[in-house]
Amino acid sequence: MTDPRLRNYTRLNLLSTGSAVLIALLLMAGYHWYREREDLLKNLTMQARLLGANATAAIVFEDGRTANEIIATVDASPTIMEATVYRADGSLMARFQRTQTTPALADQAPPLGHLFSSTDLRLAVPVQLEGRTVGRIALRASLDDLYGQLRRLFGGMLLILTVSAVLGTYVSRKMRLQMATTENEIERMALYDRVTGLANRHAFELGLSQTLQRHARDGGGSALLFIDVDDFKKVNDLFGHQIGDEVLKAVGERLGKTLRAADIVARIGGDEFAAILTNTVARADAAHVAENLVQFGAEPFETGDLPAHIGFSIGICMIPHDGANLEDALRNADLAMYQAKKMGKNTYQFFSQNLGTKVRRGLDIEAGLRLALQHDELYVVYQPQRSVRNGRIEGLEALVRWRHPERGMISPLEFIPVAEEAGLIEDVGRIVLDHVCRDIVELRGSGHVVPPVAVNVSVRQIARGNIGEDIRAALQKYRLKPEVLKIEVTESVFLDHLDAHARTLDELAAAGIEIAIDDFGTGYSSFAYLRHLPVSILKIDMRFVRDLPDDTEALALVNGIIGMGHAIGLSVIAEGVESAIQAECLREAGCDLLQGYHIGLPVRKQEMMMLLEPN
Repeated sequence: MTDPRLRNYTRLNLLSTGSAVLIALLLMAGYHWYREREDLLKNLTMQARLLGANATAAIVFEDGRTANEIIATVDASPTIMEATVYRADGSLMARFQRTQTTPALADQAPPLGHLFSSTDLRLAVPVQLEGRTVGRIALRASLDDLYGQLRRLFGGMLLILTVSAVLGTYVSRKMRLQMATTENEIERMALYDRVTGLANRHAFELGLSQTLQRHARDGGGSALLFIDVDDFKKVNDLFGHQIGDEVLKAVGERLGKTLRAADIVARIGGDEFAAILTNTVARADAAHVAENLVQFGAEPFETGDLPAHIGFSIGICMIPHDGANLEDALRNADLAMYQAKKMGKNTYQFFSQNLGTKVRRGLDIEAGLRLALQHDELYVVYQPQRSVRNGRIEGLEALVRWRHPERGMISPLEFIPVAEEAGLIEDVGRIVLDHVCRDIVELRGSGHVVPPVAVNVSVRQIARGNIGEDIRAALQKYRLKPEVLKIEVTESVFLDHLDAHARTLDELAAAGIEIAIDDFGTGYSSFAYLRHLPVSILKIDMRFVRDLPDDTEALALVNGIIGMGHAIGLSVIAEGVESAIQAECLREAGCDLLQGYHIGLPVRKQEMMMLLEPN
């Protein structure tokens, strides 16, 4: 026998559900009624205005026959029962009635506007000519069609509810039978990755939280590993996403085979995996596991005829020592993984407080640099380049500087790499170009001879291909010729995508801009292909100059660069000259220009005026 309390609960549930459905029906009917009334008013207003526009001439010229013909066109609109045309004085001029009954619209013009009654809608609009009211159009529409729609709506809803009630009982029984299966499937989808079958990020974070709680209660520790699959995008691009999924599945299998059964492994993102080495206190043990993973990750994955080669960049956070809560542990493992990728990929890196401080410092610098770009906090100083022959300033190098409003001067060695990684280097470059061109104009305007100014350009600026447009824009803004600028690029420009970078440099050289190779001798340049590039200047890296004249190897290298540079028609500049003996050594070697603290300190534009020759 059914429990009376259950029966009462069922009745109450049905009553509340029925009440809710009834209220919903009433609300829907009310909304439908209101919406249909508004649509009827809108349509009637449009027809009245159209009739008024057509009947304007008939009203002005007292053409009653034409006025009657015009309003008779409403016969095509079944809802309109009556239409009338009134003169400017309000007297009736023409009338249309769908049925021969007593007119509802009076012979005298009704007031402008609309009025709803229980049976009809009445509307009156003015007829205007050149801003002057010459008459009035009035319409009366029946609401029978609206009532009919409302009845059909109610009937349809009741039919739907009746059918739904019958089907609901049947469907609910079927649903109850499927609930267990569905709940199990939902749980599996919520906790496991579809491609690899491993735990997903949600399940992994649950496991990590439980691990942290256990260590907080019982002591001990574990190792948290973040594993990024290196070059996975190349796998997708080369083999397609289906093969990419197969590789991810194989990665999961290798991780599972490498780790212990008690460890937790999961796929937490597209090509990112994570693992918890439970009860692993010693860093050496975590390092051993990471080394094995790196080794297994480097082995090729079978993808058909051509195997796929990837690698693992692994970040390790020892918990709870380096992360006592979920947020800190995840962030610190991610930071360590990011550092591993920066170290060249296919390696591992432990999180340390120094690493965290360095990353936070980088993030602070990035945030401050974004504000500095908005508030124009960057400025440019100029270091002279003097001729060995006559000591005259024959060139300047523009150097960007940043004075933080709170931290003071921040070294370019610190903020330029951040700008490179954050994608801000192009913005920095545009600001430097603008400042340099503006300063050239002002220095010339003060009556000084301004030699060509060298501006440093990064590999990323060359790779983006916009550097030519930026230079042209700055020159055009200040009406300067290209010869006022030189650009300095490092040898790394020629390491990758040589052909594309060479085309960009060819375009700049063709425009009249000299190109210098900065820090020459430390990178990958070859005199063989320098002959075929639009380079006109070599700058000897200061690390060689610094050891002159005592280091015979450095001296030989400097002599070789100068001699070979001259042999292929290039000028040679030595930077980092800090003593008279270094300057004399370079003069004897035949260097063309010298730059460094001994030659001249980097100075602002105002101080440079005192060094430049008058025009």
